Amino acid sequence: MNSSEITHPPIYQRLISERGDVLAETRTVAEQAQHEAREALDWSGVRRAHLRDDDSFSAFG
Repeated sequence: MNSSEITHPPIYQRLISERGDVLAETRTVAEQAQHEAREALDWSGVRRAHLRDDDSFSAFG
């Protein structure tokens, strides 16, 4: 069941109109945080840069 299939009681719709859809906002913020965490923890670019630099000159090794 996805979020478009969920039916809420009428009081829920009234609360949304009065207070905003906190659950939807929370879900969006959580998805953004997950996306940012994945990007922050993605070291694949560092590995690629390291592999490219292996054939360059180094005075220390």
